[in-house]
Amino acid sequence: MSILEYDDRSIQLPLFYSSIGLMTGFTIIFPLLGIFTLPAALLIIVSILNGDISFIDEENSLILEEE
Repeated sequence: MSILEYDDRSIQLPLFYSSIGLMTGFTIIFPLLGIFTLPAALLIIVSILNGDISFIDEENSLILEEE
């Protein structure tokens, strides 16, 4: 069974339904990802700027300060 009535051009129904499902799924998922990941990214950036998250080990920084 196909969507189009022409014999030379037929789109199979399972292919059509899967493409519609993928488009709908991605349309729903991307705004949700933005809503959840943007605040998390902002919190990480603020934590780095405030010094709560440090990429320098305290032991190594003490050695560098002594020299």
